[in-house]
Amino acid sequence: MSYASKYLEAHGQDATINRSPSATTKVSMKRSTKATRDPGVRDAAWEGLAGAESALAGGEIMTVGLDKYLVQSVNADVASGELSFFAVKTNAVLTPQRITASMDADNNIVETWSWNPSGTIADAFGQVITYSLRQYDPGLLESSRYIFYLPADIGLQVMDRVVLASENLMVNAIDPLMLEGIVRIQAGSDTRA
Repeated sequence: MSYASKYLEAHGQDATINRSPSATTKVSMKRSTKATRDPGVRDAAWEGLAGAESALAGGEIMTVGLDKYLVQSVNADVASGELSFFAVKTNAVLTPQRITASMDADNNIVETWSWNPSGTIADAFGQVITYSLRQYDPGLLESSRYIFYLPADIGLQVMDRVVLASENLMVNAIDPLMLEGIVRIQAGSDTRA
């Protein structure tokens, strides 16, 4: 047993990895930055060590205490034999919806908002798109108001709707290449019925 695994056992926090079936492990975490002017980002960014037996992977949601974290990246730490990870504290709960078309009794097309895996809810990290963020990231669409990072296995598509605290948002763009297991979506106001 390595020093790091002994440390995790003695001083680590209990963490539950939300997968099927769920897994538990010990983690040691600290803030990964102090150098940002945005207190929301400073509070959200974390790094740490997790037990190697957990097989923690990018895109998984991990619960530590009362907080949920979206794991951004995981690498084997050669020195300790454990898993080194970066995570971001989730601050948004999204309900994905997709429009479906069906025929009524009179053969009229009826469009309804639904989501195939009913009850799907996605924990995510979101940011409001500000003018300074647009200068930093010129790929942001003019119609986008928010950026969300969430697990890729939710299966969102462009033009889907996500509901954030009763506000309907349309998915304008999806970047699946930024981080393994995570998608970054841009969302704007959705005025569709």
